[in-house]
Amino acid sequence: MELRQLRAFVEIATLGHFGHAATRLHLTQPALTQRIQSLERELGLQLLERNAREVRLAPAGIVLLPHARKLIETEDQALADLKAYSSGIAGRLRLAYQASGDVTTAAIIAEYRRRFPGVDVETMSGPSGHNLQLVQNQTADAAFALMPTARPDGLAARTIRHEEVGLAMGPDHHLGRMDPVPVESLRGEPLGLPPAGLNPDLIGAIRRWLVRRTGADLNIVSEDPTDIAVETVARPGTAVLLVVSRYAAMQPVQGITYRRMTPAPYVELALAYRSDDSSPTVANLVILVDELALDGSTVIPEDGELI
Repeated sequence: MELRQLRAFVEIATLGHFGHAATRLHLTQPALTQRIQSLERELGLQLLERNAREVRLAPAGIVLLPHARKLIETEDQALADLKAYSSGIAGRLRLAYQASGDVTTAAIIAEYRRRFPGVDVETMSGPSGHNLQLVQNQTADAAFALMPTARPDGLAARTIRHEEVGLAMGPDHHLGRMDPVPVESLRGEPLGLPPAGLNPDLIGAIRRWLVRRTGADLNIVSEDPTDIAVETVARPGTAVLLVVSRYAAMQPVQGITYRRMTPAPYVELALAYRSDDSSPTVANLVILVDELALDGSTVIPEDGELI
């Protein structure tokens, strides 16, 4: 028993006329008759009673009709759901974002939900490195994260904007007398970096850039989270911290001096996703990010270098 046979049967039962049903199904009347006869032979039952003026349901047809309609409705719904999924207007999107509360990424998520209300958007938050790992191990489909230009294994990305990396130091630190601070002035200077485990690829890229620019091994004295390092090494003047300038400006710490570097290093805030992911929901998110990326936000100034 095939669904095309059941569709033919339901149309005839609904319209009560072979010719009208054939027109509705875009079939010739002989082809429609053949489908019904094939169905009746397969079931071993007469489904329709036909005379010169009308077609009526036989007793077996009365029993079959509600079941046939349910099967057709199920197929129609399945096809509609698959069409919605293939176009990315339905399905699920697991999205990781930074816990820092970035306005741009929040706006992208809100706009995605507005455009695709049929997609179940599951969000999770954490530091960039953690978010990238979620994508790599397929716990998340995509993530907003700070990244170097060299992408982590298996990931592709769309740039949202470039973020400048600056310095944070105690109020009396000697480097605070310069603005911007030449990078070569950091040679031998006690430095504080975020823990490498928070974002291994990015922290590694920053380290290599500093070594290349200072021409010397780094004097790392702190690898604590920034909020802890500010109090333990920056405020007392023990070390200079590297911080993302935008986030530092959003939550400045009283009594801490912030300075730019020259040349100024920049990293990318990007949407990361698996390079082999063909999901339509992710594809629509990528298109949206490309559309909403702020004009000029990816331009590096003349004194800047993209890490």
